[in-house]
Amino acid sequence: MYWADKIAKQIIESGKYKSNLSLRGKPYWVDDMKTPSGFAHVGSLRGPIIHSLIFRALKDAGVKAKFTFVINDFDPADELPPEFKKELKEYLGFPLRKVPSPEKVFDSLGGLLAGDFVKTFQSLGVEAEILSSWDMYHEGKFDVVIKEALDNAVRIQDIYKKVSGSQKKEKGWFPFEAICEKCGKIGTTHTFAWNGKEVSYKCEPEMVVWARGCGYEGRTSPFGGTGKLPWKVDWAAHWKVMGVTVEGAGKDHASAGGSYDIAMALCKEVFHYPQPYKLPYEFFLIGGKKMSSSKGLGLKAHDIIKILPPEIARFLFARTDYREAIDFEPVGTAVIPDLFDEFDKARQAYIKGSEEELARAFVLAQIKDLPPKKEVFLPRFREVAQTIQMPNVDINEYFKNKKCQDLTNEENEILAERIKYAKIWVEEFAPDDAKFQIASSVRSAKTRRILPASFYQKLSVLIESVSSPEELEKKLYQLIKEQNLSPKTAFGGIYSIMIGKNYGPKAAWFIWENKEKAIKLFRGMAK
Repeated sequence: MYWADKIAKQIIESGKYKSNLSLRGKPYWVDDMKTPSGFAHVGSLRGPIIHSLIFRALKDAGVKAKFTFVINDFDPADELPPEFKKELKEYLGFPLRKVPSPEKVFDSLGGLLAGDFVKTFQSLGVEAEILSSWDMYHEGKFDVVIKEALDNAVRIQDIYKKVSGSQKKEKGWFPFEAICEKCGKIGTTHTFAWNGKEVSYKCEPEMVVWARGCGYEGRTSPFGGTGKLPWKVDWAAHWKVMGVTVEGAGKDHASAGGSYDIAMALCKEVFHYPQPYKLPYEFFLIGGKKMSSSKGLGLKAHDIIKILPPEIARFLFARTDYREAIDFEPVGTAVIPDLFDEFDKARQAYIKGSEEELARAFVLAQIKDLPPKKEVFLPRFREVAQTIQMPNVDINEYFKNKKCQDLTNEENEILAERIKYAKIWVEEFAPDDAKFQIASSVRSAKTRRILPASFYQKLSVLIESVSSPEELEKKLYQLIKEQNLSPKTAFGGIYSIMIGKNYGPKAAWFIWENKEKAIKLFRGMAK
């Protein structure tokens, strides 16, 4: 059984995630969230897509389900994207919702960064309702849990110590981050008193290294968006405020005694809400390295839809169990052609009803409706990439000949899409051995003769005598047999003369589409 279906089954059959009487009759609630601290890297997409897969699995299991994605735009700007560090440095410590946007289309930096990420994951079929932490606090939805947290400040400190092993916080600490009424910062304030109606706080000049507080000391009501809970407390509070059933997190948050464990303990012992299903998932790596949004490390999330079709980009995540790392290094590798091959294999599994998990990954990778279960001619991505590098080749005719009949409208659309992305791969990512250029003369071929001269002479004559690539292929194999050559040796000799490599596209079609150059080269080698 596919992993997301297993999780859905566990959640439903356990009964524990709807044990609270107030939740009966309400949907299972899948939630994810992110702080927009920079342009999200591609690894950040793993969370939204994992949650999307579980949401779909719950619905397919026949239960009501809801899916939300929270933008934590109330969090302080404690780091800025490299692109904006200079122009926005004075806003460090402000809530992300109050940092101005360098692009005037958006009302804040948080809106700009969140908008970029949301647009990307929505293009990959993530169907979540988008919520704003800033809006929920200002709408008063957190007022009850804020009071519960402030009333239980000592208990929260004890939980921090018990779960993480950290030292108990200083006397007079309260779990609330007020917005300074003088300077507008939230990342520099320390709340040191609570009288049941108001909190007392100070905007500390030296509390953090990334921003400087103004020194103001004041009192304010903690309700209605004047501030927020610190993030570990805030995380657990979100679950209660919203009614969350399942929310995963990267394994960096899920280590023993980490933020996930703390939030789970707070959920149970302070907010008295049923703990959501815990789902720690592995990292998405580029060349074995974890990425960082705020530091600008790694492929950006919005770049994935520039180099892969949406369904195949989603399949990149759907094909891998959440407990396994994904290592995606597109530069100088065949990882993209391999991904297309696996996607095609998954489509065949879906059509034939075989390899259940692979077929299910294909189904859950779809952005729109499922395609009908019928055979479709799928031009292999590698061959498309090779063919677009052939001069004077009509690629549509090439694959029409490969299929031996006209392509359907759907097949033409698939081919057009693969041509688009193959061009990008060849130009930007392909290793040198996947790029080739047909030699214009024997001299420019830069190779030695590795087959008998008679073979090249007979091959040049053969090319002129046939009327189709299918006929050429048949007679080429006959010639190879007559010359007592192995196919591997013969084709290596052909490719080495034409493109300087010992491999290439299907030989008969390749030669056929480049007849004049091929004949010239082979005659030159026959001398």
